Amino acid sequence: MRAPTHGVQAGMLCLMNLSQKIQAAHAELEALCASLIAIPSENPPGDTTALADFVEQFLLAIPGMQVERVIGRAPAVNLVARLLGAQPGPRLLFNGHLDTFPAGDLQAWRDSPFSARVESGRMYGRGACDMKAGLAAAMLAAKLLADEQHALRGELVLTFVSDEETGGTWGTQYVLAHVPHARGEAMLSADAGSPRVVRFGEKGQLWIELTARGVSNHGAHVHLGDNAIVHLMAALQSLQTMTALTCPIPDDVMAAMREAQPVSEALSGQGEFATLTHCTVNVGTISGGIAVNIIPDRAQARVDIRFPPGWTLDDMRHEISARLSAHNNVTWLELSSHEPNVTSPNETIVQTVLRHARSGTSQTVVANMRPGFSDSRFYRAAGIASLVYGPAPNNMGGADEFVLIEDLHAVFRVHVLAAADYLGHPGPFI
Repeated sequence: MRAPTHGVQAGMLCLMNLSQKIQAAHAELEALCASLIAIPSENPPGDTTALADFVEQFLLAIPGMQVERVIGRAPAVNLVARLLGAQPGPRLLFNGHLDTFPAGDLQAWRDSPFSARVESGRMYGRGACDMKAGLAAAMLAAKLLADEQHALRGELVLTFVSDEETGGTWGTQYVLAHVPHARGEAMLSADAGSPRVVRFGEKGQLWIELTARGVSNHGAHVHLGDNAIVHLMAALQSLQTMTALTCPIPDDVMAAMREAQPVSEALSGQGEFATLTHCTVNVGTISGGIAVNIIPDRAQARVDIRFPPGWTLDDMRHEISARLSAHNNVTWLELSSHEPNVTSPNETIVQTVLRHARSGTSQTVVANMRPGFSDSRFYRAAGIASLVYGPAPNNMGGADEFVLIEDLHAVFRVHVLAAADYLGHPGPFI
């Protein structure tokens, strides 16, 4: 979607004003992020009421903003807010999650997990990078965009949800199922990532449980028993061969990943490209046996299988069944799954975010897949072009989690400019 025709001089004035507002808002942005961190929203237990109250009051104070609560299962509170542009146009969604990981062992933290201490360009606290910083960036971006309402086409919708850390059933999934205007042409999430990598897709996921059966007896009489753990180990070895499969990844996705590899691996670790382009098999839990001198008659393992776009869940189920067919003592059960989900790197929203991310730095910014999954998978399943662009994850889920202040500024800037551009702001932007 392109902007309406305006005089170049007026367009330059609009952009100058918007850029000035972004710079002037940095102190407010940092204070807002600190306020969000100071309000616990750990999941479990998943009670986001206090944080939702704060966010709701902030949004209600924005002129022209409509806000509603959407609750599938209390106390997990979801918020949906709308800002209408002056003319018809596309609907852009900002998605973020209110809940965080638990703070864990408080003694492991230098200060309170909710202190929002700032030191050496870092802001510390539970949820600092995942994703109180992203929420702050989206909230304040909406406030600045409200000032530009007269120059926007379409609408901006904010979906701030709960339950992301525990699956999204009562968060994004519930909101998408019950709120029609929570769907649109594109979605941008400020979940943890990197200001140098725009994440446009995620691998498929299949979690399974294997159960092996045997015959119990004394460990000294192995000829009278049948060891279930041995059967389970053999089955797990067979599943590991799935990592050698070659996936028919779409050309545009593979090209973007190859281009992104030098930058993305420098940030996320060497080997990320291989992880993104191949099936991975992780044995997450294993159990069996009751004593060292007893032959186990039962053993179980839970396995996390991830696979690139180009394959489907049915493809993976077939590969699993084929490999386990020779193991008569082993059965398997599907626990959780979702298909690979990708927004083409050539989509307007991806290119718009890339353009503005690149314009604000001398460093290389790339587009790539995301190793883990996020709520963006639910939007892509609904046919909505979606991407994640957020701050780097530093000690995410651990003690002394922090966000870099410069990342907070960068994510905020890109949210404002990319959203304004996508919604027809006159610009020019480059």
